[in-house]
Amino acid sequence: MTKPSHSGAASFAAMACLLLIPVATSAQTETALRGKMFIAGKTVSDPPPNEAKKIHAYVTISGNAARRMYRSMRGRVRPNECLGDGWKMKTAGPLVCSVSRDGKKATCDFAISLVNGRSKDGQPC
Repeated sequence: MTKPSHSGAASFAAMACLLLIPVATSAQTETALRGKMFIAGKTVSDPPPNEAKKIHAYVTISGNAARRMYRSMRGRVRPNECLGDGWKMKTAGPLVCSVSRDGKKATCDFAISLVNGRSKDGQPC
């Protein structure tokens, strides 16, 4: 599955603001972040030997924060063929959020260039 490439420095900045800045109104609630991150080059699987390493942070948010993000996204719901077993996904630029068939598990994936701060597609599979 191929996703379009986006330079999303603005989208990452907006997402960072939503996740990290304390909320000022009582209508909004914060959700603790859970997840994982790894650092790699532009090509995660089988990179060319001459490709720069350690230039992207690949981030996966999981749990309640990912579920809230998925539910808030306006993207079209599609099957997540990478995860299979009834998982659904939505995309917003380089952000990919998925939820399990029963809605109990969720993940959101994206990547950030450590060179220029722009967002890029996360690890889809």
